[in-house]
Amino acid sequence: MLELDKIYNMDCIEGMKLLDDESIDLVVTSPPYNCGIDYDVYDDSRDWGEYLNWCKQWLIEIKRILKSDGRVCVNVLVEMGINNNKCRVSPYGEFYNLFKEVGLNLFGSPIWVDSHRVKFTAWGSWLSASSPYIYNPYEVIIIGYKDVWKKSCSGHSTINKCDFMMGCSGIWKLRTQTNGLTKANYHTDLSDMCIKLLSYENALVFDPFMGSGTTAVSCKKLNRRYIGFEISEDYYNISLKRLMNVHERLDNFGT
Repeated sequence: MLELDKIYNMDCIEGMKLLDDESIDLVVTSPPYNCGIDYDVYDDSRDWGEYLNWCKQWLIEIKRILKSDGRVCVNVLVEMGINNNKCRVSPYGEFYNLFKEVGLNLFGSPIWVDSHRVKFTAWGSWLSASSPYIYNPYEVIIIGYKDVWKKSCSGHSTINKCDFMMGCSGIWKLRTQTNGLTKANYHTDLSDMCIKLLSYENALVFDPFMGSGTTAVSCKKLNRRYIGFEISEDYYNISLKRLMNVHERLDNFGT
């Protein structure tokens, strides 16, 4: 097992091979969407089938490292366009099926939306049936587990009444990230909610796509252990700086 409370600058699939079987309590992650984002070291424009095959590989590893009562949260889009929007796909539907293929049990799929969002459409052909653009502003957190949903041991929960009620409602109103340190951002509100709702204090949380370290930041704030990987050296260095400052200021950046 690698040293805990660290992020490692390496490929996630290679890194997960160094993690022990049934060692992780909770996985919280948002993988690359394969929508053409210009990352520095990762190709986000793969053939769709190749991308899904890669996702299946790391999901298989996630299942292996999860404890029997371990849980997993994967944040994905409901739908999106690929090939310059010539084809529409549903990442949510694809990952739903991938969970089943690798043997992860599905439990719930809360949707989340920016609580401060005003505009919900890109319009397309304005006031015309010619070519209206139908935009879906929602993302989904697919929640699954390995063998059993109920935790096998008791522990100390840290979620308050308001967050618990929203977490169980299936509709999460969260802030999105405006101070992006990377090219794909989510706010600590999202990782905070997953961690508080689905784990006890001192649980070990894993993120294979740490980005600028948002999951790790949430863990430090919420008294959880963490471990994760980030393939980009630039993002890795950003994550180290953020973690050093977690207890010095309120952190408002996203991964």
